[in-house]
Amino acid sequence: MFKLNKGFNKNFKWGSSTNAQQFEGGFDEGSKGLSIADVRDIPSMPDDSNFEEFKVGSDHYHRFKEDIKYYGEMGFKIYRFTMSWTRIFPNGNDAEPNEAGLKYYSDMLSELEKYHIEPVVTLYAYDLPVNLLKQYNGWMDRQIMTDYVRYVQTVVTRFKGRVKYWVPFNEQNYLLLDSEYMAGYGAKNQTELFTMQHHFNLSYAQAVKTVHAIDPAAQVGGNIGNICAYPMTANPKDVEKADEIMKRLGYGPADVYFRGQYSQFYLRGFKDVDFDKIVTDDDLTLLKAVKPDFMSLTYYMSSAIEAEPKGEQSPMYAVKAPNPYCKTSEWGWTIDPYGFKHYLEDFYNRYGLPILILENGLGARDQVAADGTIDDSYRIKYLADHIARMEEAVEDGVEMIGYLTWSATDLYSTREGFEKRYGFVYVDKEHDLKRSKKRSFGWYQKVIATNGEDLSL
Repeated sequence: MFKLNKGFNKNFKWGSSTNAQQFEGGFDEGSKGLSIADVRDIPSMPDDSNFEEFKVGSDHYHRFKEDIKYYGEMGFKIYRFTMSWTRIFPNGNDAEPNEAGLKYYSDMLSELEKYHIEPVVTLYAYDLPVNLLKQYNGWMDRQIMTDYVRYVQTVVTRFKGRVKYWVPFNEQNYLLLDSEYMAGYGAKNQTELFTMQHHFNLSYAQAVKTVHAIDPAAQVGGNIGNICAYPMTANPKDVEKADEIMKRLGYGPADVYFRGQYSQFYLRGFKDVDFDKIVTDDDLTLLKAVKPDFMSLTYYMSSAIEAEPKGEQSPMYAVKAPNPYCKTSEWGWTIDPYGFKHYLEDFYNRYGLPILILENGLGARDQVAADGTIDDSYRIKYLADHIARMEEAVEDGVEMIGYLTWSATDLYSTREGFEKRYGFVYVDKEHDLKRSKKRSFGWYQKVIATNGEDLSL
């Protein structure tokens, strides 16, 4: 007997996400070492990207109990946070792990357990230990795999049974767009870029094997940060260019994470690289043997691609190419809920793995009214429209684990500083980082309570 899907199943997990480098703060406390996130100075970034303030972030390090209490009140079923490598190994390769850092994350997990919130842990989000960059140039050297996997072994062993979902890297495919931000080293040519990407891929594969070996009940999945790329017109040249972008940024990396192979079209994107000097037969065997449990995907926007765009284009053109049929945020991010549905169905039909959405949200300059309220109805509309399209994808047969918005609480945007806010909880930068609820807080609380049935404002 056939039965049509209707709405989200009763086990669907609702929640939100944060990243340590943007949120945690406490950069020099608890014997933490310096990461590349603590010493960033990237001239190409916008003027309001105040990396010095990343050292404080939203001070979650001192306020995690207060923050998690808010998440419990909203009714989160799941919450993604990242662990900072330099809290566990301050230099990246210390003889022994830092017990103060392990205790901090254990205390965080205890607080989540108090509110019955299931953790999702990302193990690397643009915060390589500075010491490893100095010692051997970080991701450019194969030694990074040994040091990274030891870090993974340490935390998975310590928190066995307390973390079900592990994500080795955050949006590692975007190394192709900004290796300096992600790895602390700006690739000088395609050979260096592929070398770093290959070391990320091997480390991912080893992390998947490590998690499964230490905690067979846990699940692990790669993370793709991506857009839905449309051709601007039906001109085959535009279609071809859009296809190339999806192959380069989406399918190429995803084929490694979810199929364990380098696709020919992906390798052809690296010009004049002698792959035999970088990739061994053992490397390919390792990649092929890996079996992830799920896909962790992020989505914010679609992009309308022209084969010959007019004017000078930024390196982010592939991600931010404007679509004349869609509205955009202040920062030029196309708002396209249908693109979300298309993206979900595209990746599910291609790879056949259940999907956990790790990030989806709208950045805006939220304003506090005279009475202290924060009306972010625009964020509610963005999320409601995307959730509605996600429900359509589920009813079309896409298997999903859950949906995590970006972000749970206000934090520093990677490129636009603190003015670009995403959270349900406002952080008052001018008044001791005081927390207060936005209108979206109560709305998402209702969405979770009704399992996505009530999306009304």
